[in-house]
This record gives sequence, structure tokens and C-alpha cells, in this order.
Amino acid sequence: MYRRVALAASYPELGDIAQQYDISVKSMTLWYSHLNPGFAEEFRYYTHDEVEKERDDRLDEIDASLALTLLASIEASFRVDYLRRCYRRRKDALSRYFRALYRKKGRHVSFEEELLDGWNRHGNVRQSLLGDIKDAFKYRHWLAHGRYWMPRLGRRYDFSNIFDLADTVVERIPFEKP
Repeated sequence: MYRRVALAASYPELGDIAQQYDISVKSMTLWYSHLNPGFAEEFRYYTHDEVEKERDDRLDEIDASLALTLLASIEASFRVDYLRRCYRRRKDALSRYFRALYRKKGRHVSFEEELLDGWNRHGNVRQSLLGDIKDAFKYRHWLAHGRYWMPRLGRRYDFSNIFDLADTVVERIPFEKP
């Protein structure tokens, strides 16, 4: 058997990530406004359109960065649940599947192909929700791997709809509690 993974006492919760997003957007918006005491000096050589474009680009970056944090949080929830189910040796089908997987791979399991597949085959979760998670992780891969290609995602992703997905995951997936 593999050595147990020491789980973190906590990791960022959705409310904390949402608060970080809100503070970051407000701060960036203030920085690019005339209410910023240093605005005239900082942007003296900019046109109005250049200020707005730079602000919008920076806000897009905040959106993408914190959407990535949300997606990491979703993945962490599934991975922590996987380990808890393995360590607690529950008798349900999902826990048994995960223990068999753990004997083969330990903590080095594929999120999308093995963990989500396990939930699809043995968990009591809507298949459409698991599909939504897989689709959102295409956006995550694009963000995490440098954005050097034009992604074909099928829809536009942003902080707001990733937050809604994360909230749905927390509400509808029966993860093992600490």
C-alpha cells in the first residue's frame, strides 16, 4: 500500500476566491479611474481609449487567473474526496472503485479520465454535470499551458460561469466530509 498523503488543513473556499475577485476588480477599476490620486501622472501619455483598453486587458487577466484558481479548487475537492474514500474504506461502489485505483496508482490518478469516470460509473451524479466539468477543464488546460493556441471550447468561459459551476459542484456532489 502507498504512504498516505498529508492533506492540507484547508484550501481556498469559493467565498474567499469570490472575495479576492471582487477586491481585485475594484482595485484595478480604481487604479484606471480619475479617482486614483496618481492617475494624471501615471497615464499622462495615454489617450482615453488606451487607458480603457489597458484596464480591460488587466481585468480580463484577473478574470482568467481567478477562474483558474476556481478550477484548481474544483479539482482539489475531487482529489481530497478520492483520498478520503480510500483511507476510510467505505463499502459503497465508488469507494471500492477508488481503492482499487489507489492500489494501482496511489495519488497519481488522472482527474478527468479516472476520477470523473469513477463518479460517472459509480457515483450518484448527473452525467451532464460531469460533462460540464470536463468541458470547463478544456479552458483550464488552455489557461495553464500558455494560451498559445486558439481554443475550441464551444462556449465562452469566465470567472462568473466557472464560479457557478464550482458552486454547483459543492452543492450537488456528495464529497466525503473531513
